[in-house]
Amino acid sequence: MSKENVYDEQISPLVHQIIEICKEHNIALLLSAQLQDEDDETLYCTSILPGDDDVSDERFVQALNIIRPPSRSVMHMTTTHADGSQTLTAII
Repeated sequence: MSKENVYDEQISPLVHQIIEICKEHNIALLLSAQLQDEDDETLYCTSILPGDDDVSDERFVQALNIIRPPSRSVMHMTTTHADGSQTLTAII
């Protein structure tokens, strides 16, 4: 099983749970994973919830800009599974 498949099947659902908990409790979050795909290309999966004015921190945005420079384009795909669950994939 490739690292990309491990991320998609095992890590991504947990990230979605963490994101929902953070949204519910207004917790800022920056999470990034680096992995190699089958063609030995480096992939990054990054999620950020900067929070609202009470918890927002410019350092999160700065960190995101280091991890994923603003000039790079991002594509997000949401897959809805037969059981109603969803998987969000970001292609950077």
